[in-house]
Amino acid sequence: MFRNYLLVSLRSIWRNKVFSLINIMGLVVGITAALVVYLLVHYENSFDKFQKDGDRMFRVVSNIYFSGDSVKNSGVAVPVAATIRENIPAVTTAALFFVNDVTGRITVDGKDFKNKNDIAYADKNYFDLINYQWLYGTPLTSLREPFTVVLTESRVHTYFPGLTPVQVIGKDIIYDDSIHATVTGVVADLKGNTDFKFNEFIALSTAYTGGLKNIFISDSWNNTSAVTQLLVKLKNVSDADKVTKELARFSEQHKDGNEPVILQLQPLNDIHFNGNYGGFTRVASRSQLYAFGMVAVALLVLAGINFINLTTAQAARRARETGIRKSMGSTTMQLMTQFLSETFILTLVAGLLSLLIAPGILLAFKSFLPEDLSSAALYTAPVLLFLCALCVVVSLLAGIYPALVLSQFQPVAVLKSQVNAVGGKVWLRKTLTISQFVVAQFFIIATLIVSKQIHYSINKDLGFRKDAILVANTPFYNEQGNKRQALQEKIAAIPEVAMVSRGNYTPIIGGTVTSTFNYNDGKKDIARNMEMRYGDSNYTQVYHLQLLAGRNLRTTDTISEWLLNEKAVEAFGFRRPQDVIGVIINEHPVVGVVKNFNSGSMRSAIPPMAIASWAERQHRNMHILLREPGEGGLVWKHAIAKIEKAWKEVYPREEFSYKFLDKTIEGLYKSEQRTATLLNWCAGLAFFISALGLLGLVIFTTNQRTREIGIRKVLGATAWQMITLLTSDFMKLVGIAFVLAIPLSWWAMQHWLASYAYRTPLSWWVFGIGGGLMALLALATMSIKITRAAWSNPVNALKSE
Repeated sequence: MFRNYLLVSLRSIWRNKVFSLINIMGLVVGITAALVVYLLVHYENSFDKFQKDGDRMFRVVSNIYFSGDSVKNSGVAVPVAATIRENIPAVTTAALFFVNDVTGRITVDGKDFKNKNDIAYADKNYFDLINYQWLYGTPLTSLREPFTVVLTESRVHTYFPGLTPVQVIGKDIIYDDSIHATVTGVVADLKGNTDFKFNEFIALSTAYTGGLKNIFISDSWNNTSAVTQLLVKLKNVSDADKVTKELARFSEQHKDGNEPVILQLQPLNDIHFNGNYGGFTRVASRSQLYAFGMVAVALLVLAGINFINLTTAQAARRARETGIRKSMGSTTMQLMTQFLSETFILTLVAGLLSLLIAPGILLAFKSFLPEDLSSAALYTAPVLLFLCALCVVVSLLAGIYPALVLSQFQPVAVLKSQVNAVGGKVWLRKTLTISQFVVAQFFIIATLIVSKQIHYSINKDLGFRKDAILVANTPFYNEQGNKRQALQEKIAAIPEVAMVSRGNYTPIIGGTVTSTFNYNDGKKDIARNMEMRYGDSNYTQVYHLQLLAGRNLRTTDTISEWLLNEKAVEAFGFRRPQDVIGVIINEHPVVGVVKNFNSGSMRSAIPPMAIASWAERQHRNMHILLREPGEGGLVWKHAIAKIEKAWKEVYPREEFSYKFLDKTIEGLYKSEQRTATLLNWCAGLAFFISALGLLGLVIFTTNQRTREIGIRKVLGATAWQMITLLTSDFMKLVGIAFVLAIPLSWWAMQHWLASYAYRTPLSWWVFGIGGGLMALLALATMSIKITRAAWSNPVNALKSE
């Protein structure tokens, strides 16, 4: 029986090669998308599942409040760890560790390596929570003394190629020429996907010595830093609420001001997905995974619609087969099984092709995907099982209705040739076709709007100069003011350089740097959370910040005066910029007010801001304004070469790296650019599937109307009239889809744009261009077959009549 089903199915598929190919191509797109999305979801949800007692592990995070504003921070104040150990018995282990973002260069046996942000200061408590296998040493002994370090096996191979874990014990590692650490232990790399990807563990006690103490250690409960991470393990999961209340009580006791820093427990399985806190590792986006999932479902639905449309449209060809089979005794269930088996074979072929195509898709979407997601994961048991299940589900959902239609024909009517508009309900096919084009139209309009917002964000006047400026970061550890001053002077002497400023961050960055400002207006205390920038007297000139009142900053070693922006003036209750000049805020006078400028992406409104000079601690970066390329025939690449030469004279062992500010600003919109790329693919694939379905229906319709075309041409109809006749019905469907897509896309994109403080308007012409583009693509799809049918010789159609 099954052999018969298989043979008949293969013959039917071969007999209808064109329609079978169209169906397979549509299903390949949908199944490939679903396969890749499942792989990504499975990968992202596998992080740290192997950790022992992971359900009882939490990270302590901070919610910092400033006069109603709040900032979420993945770190804690240093004293929190000791307080938890001493006062909360429900916590069995509390592991404090520092993420080493300070070290720039590591020296091993005379060779220099760069810090890849995978170095941590940790002690035995960290290894009590994170399940490493020790190849040499123990947590208790290896990190007991300061200036000792434990390496992972992979890091041993990097630093000491050819040596075994035992042979590297006692070797020295030098961090920034300042910290000399001895290797006292080696652990195996963690097996499985994890967010804890550190490869070097310096003894935590090292951070309490020398200059490091000023960087990492603070006794204040209100000095919260993201590099100070705290993991805890509870006796029971049910203790989480009790521990949270205890943390709130301690926060209240140690608050500085009216509002405390609220500590919370973040479950281990939330660390990988919660972008509100972030921290020391890549954060996956659940919303992006949902978006990918919706795209995959949409493409699968479009492919299923194609299958239903084309199969039911061809029902007349299968009617006689059905009538004969029924007259020979076949039951409805047997016929449905036959037709469903054909669907399953087509879906299985599409699934196998998807498995071959998926690695190429992973490569094309490399910028969307995690770096260590390998195409080899496609051939693992969970993914292959998903593919098999998907083929079965798609076969049933796409094939059940056509199977019902085809199996319901009555033998008497079929054998009397009384079957006409078979496949019955033409309105259903039209509805499904419209649905396809609504989806494709939505993606096209969304692509145009997202691209418009990106263009608006990148080209908007930000309130400062962004072109011809490059920024170079000098080494951080051991503040080297003299060297930085020397480098600034050397760069300033280069003819191609217009001006150089030393400071910290550029006016616009991808995060926040804030501080609390207090001011008493004589009636009440006013506290405001202010965005901070630091720079010398050249800072405002390099970036062309417009001074509205007062004077510019003087370059000073420590903070002695403030520049405020207009938002800050308003935040402290002053009406005019000049009114705030001379006012003492945070023990220093305000000497000037600059015009508002954007300090972040278009998603966030301009915040209150203060600018100060603090050469001793904050003037790490060189902000270099180049002369225009055409000015005196100077070329930027020559300037950069000279800047690098000056750099090597001051920092001979440090790698010179720089970024142009305008490129950094473009980088703030990576998420939007990825969204635009995704929508481009979605629009293209959605239209591709819809076009396949449209082409199949056009082929079927023109074949059905061959005699009609011949008769009309004999009676005097022109080729153009025939083209208009054949395209009008299909273009009506495209037009209806456009009308339906307008409110859907307007609502969705209005909701998307609402997340931007500064956004482009939803212009009517975007919808017009989207509709016109869809119409042109639909016409192009139909043109080849319809034009051929319209220009065909009527004699060929009528000679058999």
